[in-house]
Amino acid sequence: MKNLTALSAHWIRPCQFGHLLVVQTADKAHHEEIIELITQWVLRASFCLIAAGDWIPDHDDLRYSVFRYTHAVNETLDKMSLVRARTCFQLLDLLKAANGQNKPVLILDFLHHFYNADVELFTRNEILEQCCRYTKQLSISNPVAVLVPNLKTEDYRRFFPILAAVSDEISEDKKPVENKNMLSQGLLF
Repeated sequence: MKNLTALSAHWIRPCQFGHLLVVQTADKAHHEEIIELITQWVLRASFCLIAAGDWIPDHDDLRYSVFRYTHAVNETLDKMSLVRARTCFQLLDLLKAANGQNKPVLILDFLHHFYNADVELFTRNEILEQCCRYTKQLSISNPVAVLVPNLKTEDYRRFFPILAAVSDEISEDKKPVENKNMLSQGLLF
């Protein structure tokens, strides 16, 4: 597996289209680092953020983070479209809609809704395969990064290989503070 240090080029270099980056985060507790990552993306360009898990970045935290870099907080945050998937079916719909926006895409907790035992396993597998296909298709014309908490569960071991099969690079984010700048610089530009 490649490390994010390979993505340390200056942020204005051309992005690599057709490249789907999957980052396995150590757990779900890196909210501050994710907010900083979102801040770095929104400071540089317009992008789409898809929150697929339970956690969604707090608006006040984002405002404060952006304010550390610019006083044009509202204008800067207006460059980000934030959508939230409440089911695996909604995630599929949001991925389809993101394809028409022609923007970089950051997806948080991609596999979260596929752990829902209330939906039949066959259905979850089928929807996940469709989501993965649309995500890969989206990456052909837009930079795409997918964050996935690395869980020690049977569902994670079942579903992660499906996502990994369509990815071009899988990185383990063991030190998010060191890697966040490289992710924001290397992928987006």
